[in-house]
Amino acid sequence: MKTQSRPKQKLELAKEEVEAALLKLSRGQKPQKWLAENYIGAGVSNLSFLDTKIPLVRKRFSEGFSFSEEAYDEQWLIWNSIWQNSAIFEVMLLASYWAASRPLDELIERSALVFGWVDKVDNWAHSDEMSSLCSKILESSHKKFLPVFETWARSSNPWHRRQSLVGLLFYARFRKKYLPFSTIKRFIEDHLNDSHFYVQKGVGWTLRECWNVYPDKTEAFLKKIAHRIPPAGWTAATEKLKPSVKRQLTSLRRSR
Repeated sequence: MKTQSRPKQKLELAKEEVEAALLKLSRGQKPQKWLAENYIGAGVSNLSFLDTKIPLVRKRFSEGFSFSEEAYDEQWLIWNSIWQNSAIFEVMLLASYWAASRPLDELIERSALVFGWVDKVDNWAHSDEMSSLCSKILESSHKKFLPVFETWARSSNPWHRRQSLVGLLFYARFRKKYLPFSTIKRFIEDHLNDSHFYVQKGVGWTLRECWNVYPDKTEAFLKKIAHRIPPAGWTAATEKLKPSVKRQLTSLRRSR
């Protein structure tokens, strides 16, 4: 029993250390529930938050913790436990920062673990952090990892569906290999009628990044679906277009 309890105790102590560090950073402010007006939570997250400025959170991460010199496989166990068991937004952010700091081969090796983190996402900020990681893994092997995105696309969980879109490219400028336009288009079409606000935002994000890779094909696609682009995704979807094209799309949207 003792040999089984020690690892669990170690993981709990690590979580407590990180939480205490961020509580201290927030000058002892107690975690608050998400407020509707809070721009990250938007009233939908079940997490608590310290409302600490993100540059300060990143700086504290860079300073390290008592376990920062552990072997990488041990740290993966620790940060996975922190992500899965902490209920504080900023503490979970540090786990995503850790994963983002690791070499690509480690992310691929731990792909099942990283993809599993998406299950706990309930806000756009964590969703975007995960999209950065998931897009790297997907880029390494479209054939191997795209089925995960297809499963997310069919999920009843809106944060899975958002990930199936934004994680395809995240920011296209970071990608060296792109999915075919037809594949990206299929994922977008499957969610044009999605009622969830942040999935709609994901549709707009993906259209914008698709345009960065396939401008002519995406512009033609936008004209075809102008009347179906969800309201929350319209601004991002048309962000990079020439004013004349944007006016044309607006006209097409109104006519339908």
